[in-house]
Parts: sequence; structure tokens; C-alpha cells
Amino acid sequence: MEYSYLKTRQVGATLWVEIHNPPVNFLTTDICEELFCLVRKVEKDPSIRVFILTGGIEDIYIMHFSIPELVRISPDNEKIMMDRIFRMRFLGRLFAYLTTLSNWLMDWVPGYETLTLKNFKAIRSYSSTLFLWFQMHRLYLAIERMGKITIAAINGPCNGGGTELSACFDFRFMIHDQDFTIGQPEVLIGIIAGGGSTQRLPRLIGKARALELMLTGKQLTPPEAKAMGLITDHFAKVEFLHRVQEFADIMARRIPVAVAGTKLAVHEGFETSLRHGLSLEMEQTIKCFASPMTKKALPEYASFLQKMVEVPKEERASIQEVIDMLQGDEFLNKLK
Repeated sequence: MEYSYLKTRQVGATLWVEIHNPPVNFLTTDICEELFCLVRKVEKDPSIRVFILTGGIEDIYIMHFSIPELVRISPDNEKIMMDRIFRMRFLGRLFAYLTTLSNWLMDWVPGYETLTLKNFKAIRSYSSTLFLWFQMHRLYLAIERMGKITIAAINGPCNGGGTELSACFDFRFMIHDQDFTIGQPEVLIGIIAGGGSTQRLPRLIGKARALELMLTGKQLTPPEAKAMGLITDHFAKVEFLHRVQEFADIMARRIPVAVAGTKLAVHEGFETSLRHGLSLEMEQTIKCFASPMTKKALPEYASFLQKMVEVPKEERASIQEVIDMLQGDEFLNKLK
């Protein structure tokens, strides 16, 4: 597929994806659609273990979602009477439950997601609302559920839809010496963070902090965002790409089945009871033990322990030496 807004380059097992939508990378439905197609493709590519999204324009990540698209929502909602439906509590809740059912079917019924998005896209010229929301939600879920390590390399201002998109990634890094900030200022123009942040941010940083961020519209500096738990870390601009790639190289050495299993157990387990979450964890654990790489890794590790740990104290390897061994080329090459 040819992409109008995305540029990709692969560095080892890492795929860098750059967003190009001059002048300031406003997020749009079309970008969401392209990203969704790319994510689905990457998910099936075993040569890619880390997926990084960044801005392809210097000092620009994602300013926020396209305001012209948001302006269209009110008249488009009126065309299909969405505004009337949600004035009535019963019909509004019924629509919400039907939407939940539709998302469930898209998760579990083969082809239903493609059909649903295709149908909503077909009426986009008349009313864009449903295609915008469903495409955006399915993209964010697809990123969150990827069986790869995902990183948002925030190389510029990040607001609104950019923050919501970044919240779907496993790790978020920012540049700290260029006055870049991150925030959710939607309340300042009379809307809510409707691309998932009202749900993801409380899970990510806690309810009180999420409410503070979204109700004040406050802009956070990278150190403030890190202290709040919104980003993983921040680096100077001159070393930013190098430091992110360095981190990606480390993550690319993780055994894929363990990465995918950990992410699935955490994300799905968070949405259910502890009892069922433990069952999901057991399911993923069994899948890990069935993996050829795991079957090679455990005996190798056992052999290392016997030689370097189960010995007199003065000869014993430290915990850090054990970790270094597990991430070293010699050990990982034996698993191929």
C-alpha cells in the first residue's frame, strides 16, 4: 500500500514510522486509516520486533486532531440524528451498548471489522462521525494490542489526539530542551478528550491526575509528564533519536512470545476480575512454554545457573551479570 502521510524505515528489527502532514502534523481520519493498515501489516511481519512512531517534520510530533474535521462533527451528527438520540437517556445508553457489542464482534468475528469500517467509510461523504470514531478506536486498540514493543518518540508538541494516540504505546519518550509540552486541552474549546483519553489516562496515571490534566487543560513539560507517569523518559534533542534507537535495540532482544503474552495478559487482565486475569495469565504462560525459543532458553539458563550461580559465594555471578548474560549475543544466538 502507498502511504500519503507516512514514511517508514527499518533499522534492524525496529520499524520507524514518521508522520508527514505539513505544516504541524494535525492528526486526521486519513492518517488514522493509513496507520491502521500499516499496524495490521507490521503485526504479521516477524522481522519487526519494535514499532516506533514519530513526527517526520522537524520539531513537530502531532499538534492535535484536525480542527476542520472536528467542526464537521456537529452538522454531520444532525444529518443522522445522533444529536437527538443522545438527548434521550435510554436511546443514548442503548446506542452505547450497541457500539460495545459492535466492538466485541470486531474483536472476535473474522471479517466483521473490515466490513464495519468499509460500511462507515461508504457514508463518510454524507456523515463522517461514525467512520472517524470507529477508525480511530480500532487503530488505538490495534496499537495497544500489537504483539510487538511499541514506542512513541515525541519529537515536538503533543496535544489532544496526539496525546491520546501516544497513550496507546508501551513507552513514550520526549525531547526536553526545546520547550515542547504535552497535554489534553480539549475542555478549553468545549469538548472532551474523545479519542480514548478519558479511559486510558486514568488507567495510565490514575483517576485524580487524569482529571487534573483534562479539566485544567494544563500543558506539561517533559519532567512534569515523567513525574506524573505520562511519559517514560526524556532526552536532549541532539541525542534523542540515538537514545530511542538504543532503547529499541534492547527491547528488540526480548523473546517475542513473552512480549506478546505479557501485553495481552496485562491489557485484558486489567479489564476483568483478578480471578479471570489469573486465568488469562496462565493461558499466556502455557503458550510461552510451548514456544520453541522458550524451550531453548530455559535449558540454556539452567546450564548457566549451574556453572555460575550454584557455586561457592566467591565464584558466584551477580544478579546483574546474570541479566547481562540473558541479554547477550551468545545466549540469544542459541535461541535462533
